[in-house]
Amino acid sequence: KVEEADQIFLLMKEDYRISRNVRLAWFLRNLNQIIWPASTSELQNFENELDLAAVHPKGWQSDSIPTTAPCVLMPSTRATFLARRYRFIIELDLSPSTGIV
Repeated sequence: KVEEADQIFLLMKEDYRISRNVRLAWFLRNLNQIIWPASTSELQNFENELDLAAVHPKGWQSDSIPTTAPCVLMPSTRATFLARRYRFIIELDLSPSTGIV
């Protein structure tokens, strides 16, 4: 028996920002289908727009070993999209108006 996926983590391509439409299309295309995480070599080749990095089945606990078993993508499955590289901008405002209470 194949378990239902509770949460999935997808790794996005590094070269450009992937729109929400592409993310939704991936989810709908794989809905009610059997999915399984990509291998380490597949995650490192950067060819696909979206790679399934991890799948947590229902009842998965954070202290358990990550599963590589296939699961079924359900409408209730939570999807988290991860970028290969994040950019941060830190702005420090030291203007006099920030000191007024």
